[in-house]
Amino acid sequence: MITKIAEKVWKIKTNFLDANVYLIDLDEPTLIDLGYHTDNKVVLTDLDSIGYSPKDVKRVIFTHLHSDHSGKPSDFPNARFYASYQEIKNLKSMQMFFTYDAQATEFLNKTKLEPLREKIGPFEVIQTPGHTSGSVCLYLKENNLLFTGDTLFGKHTGRTDVPTGSDKEMDQSLKKLARFKAKLLPGHDYG
Repeated sequence: MITKIAEKVWKIKTNFLDANVYLIDLDEPTLIDLGYHTDNKVVLTDLDSIGYSPKDVKRVIFTHLHSDHSGKPSDFPNARFYASYQEIKNLKSMQMFFTYDAQATEFLNKTKLEPLREKIGPFEVIQTPGHTSGSVCLYLKENNLLFTGDTLFGKHTGRTDVPTGSDKEMDQSLKKLARFKAKLLPGHDYG
């Protein structure tokens, strides 16, 4: 299911765990997260209905590398892939224990992941450890949108009882996010 959020910003809801994928085309076609790899046809079909082919996507930014967000990167042959330095390090050291899925781990191991900096294109990158130690949120100032991954779902927060999760770091991250008076666009619509 596709929802237009703002001019050149769309949300694609996938089937597995109702994960959200976002398409933003302000400087270049960018996806935030990819959903679960078995939902790749949903993502590709919805992109096509918006008018984009997989080859049009130039950048994919992962909020974190759990399997319900890491999708099937090979579907996007012209994209560069980004995650936080800590998230890339977690993947390398923990493999399937970190992603929760052998297939997702294999896909990610075949993907060149570049570490995020403080800014990428029109997005401000906010380090928000808590759900994972390498989780990030992305702020799109132009539209006052905050893409929160699994850090914040409206009134609820992401789980911290997962590998590299931390209640203490989540509390600090939520305090950091409190300065943003933006529309929240989470990784799942969990209220």
